[in-house]
Amino acid sequence: MELQTFTIIIGLFMLLLALPLLIAGDKTFAFVQELMRNELHLRCMGAVIVVITVLTLKLNYTIGTDAAGLIRIVAWLGLLKGLTAAWFPSTLVRLTNRVFDDAGTRPVLAVVAIAIGALLLYGSMLV
Repeated sequence: MELQTFTIIIGLFMLLLALPLLIAGDKTFAFVQELMRNELHLRCMGAVIVVITVLTLKLNYTIGTDAAGLIRIVAWLGLLKGLTAAWFPSTLVRLTNRVFDDAGTRPVLAVVAIAIGALLLYGSMLV
């Protein structure tokens, strides 16, 4: 998969989760909790993330300080998250609950995720 396609997919995905988290944090958190209750959903989501990241890293897996290299860091992190979701879903649930349990951190995480999503969409034009 081309790096540009990967950045568009991941950037849009981040924005689709982060914008509702900023606007309606409690409802979005309840949705995430409901999604994470089903181990099959987590494993399938992890498998999809692994496929997307492996197809992206197959072409070039080197990281660097240019836009393409920084986007590949995101792909490597996505691969780790996907493998965790596919193989150890209970670990991912525990970590997610620990991060999202504090309602005060949700807006901060949403703003960070929006910034990363926007940067990824911008990065899609650079690669």
